[in-house]
Amino acid sequence: MTQSIQMMNVDQAREFIERRKPEDFTLLDVRQAWEYEEFHLPGAILIPLTELADRLGEIDTFKPVLAYCASGGRSMAAATLLEGHGYKSLINMVGGAMAWNGQSAFGPMELGMVVFSGSESVGEIIGKAYAMENTLQGFYARQGEQAETPEQKDLFMTLAGFEDRHKKTLFTLYKKAVTLSLSQESFEKKIMKDVGGLGEGGVNLEEFVEEFGGAFDDEHGILQLASMIEAQAMDYYIRCARRAESEETKEALQLLAREEKAHLRLLGKQMDRLGTE
Repeated sequence: MTQSIQMMNVDQAREFIERRKPEDFTLLDVRQAWEYEEFHLPGAILIPLTELADRLGEIDTFKPVLAYCASGGRSMAAATLLEGHGYKSLINMVGGAMAWNGQSAFGPMELGMVVFSGSESVGEIIGKAYAMENTLQGFYARQGEQAETPEQKDLFMTLAGFEDRHKKTLFTLYKKAVTLSLSQESFEKKIMKDVGGLGEGGVNLEEFVEEFGGAFDDEHGILQLASMIEAQAMDYYIRCARRAESEETKEALQLLAREEKAHLRLLGKQMDRLGTE
C-alpha cells in the first residue's frame, strides 16, 4: 500500500462522511452506471474505473477523495491511478458497497507493480510488457479451462483474446524498435526465458484469486478483476513514461498506456452488457 492512500473500513468511512460537508470532499463511485443505479452512497459522483483516465478533470485535485466500488478492488486501482496523477489525499473504502450493506467484506485488494527503472531500452520495455501480457493470457486460458459454466468459459476466452491482440501490437512495436529477425513464436520463447512469468499487475494472479475468490466468482467479478489489472498496468506505464530517460522510451510507454486504456473501455462495455441482460 502506498503512503498517499488511506484504507478505511465502512464504519470509518461513515464517520468520515458524517463529519464533513459534502462540498469538502469527493465521494467517488467507480463502478459501472447500472451498478450505481441499483445502489449508491448519497452524494457520490459516478466515474467508472473504465473511464477514469479520461475524466480526471471532473475530480478536484485539492479535495480528499473517498473512492468505493463493489468490494474494494476497483476503488483501490482508482486510488492508485489518481495518486499517479498527483492527487494527495486518497481513501479506499475497504469492502466497498457490499460491506456497506452488511454483506461479506474483503480486505485491501492491492495488485503489486512490476518494476521499471525508467532506464530500460525500448526493447527491454517491450519485452517486459510482452511477458506480462503473455502471463495474463495464460491465466485467463487456465481459468477458462476450470470454468464452471459455458458463460464463464466464453468470457475467459474473450479476455485471453484481448491479450493475444495486445501481444501482436507489442511484437510489431518490437520489430520497429529492434533490428532482429525473429518470428513471434521465437520472440516469445526468448522473452519468457529472459524475463520470466510476470503478472501484468506484478502479482501472482492465481494466489490473488484464491485469497479474494468470493469477490470474483461470477462473470461480473471476472471483469472487475480484469479491469483492476488493466487500470493498474496503465497507471504504471504512465508513471514510467514520466521518468523515462529517452524520448523513444517515453513514447513506447505512452503507447502501452493507450493500449491499456482501450482495453479498459472494452471491459466496461462487457460489464455493461452483463448488467443489462
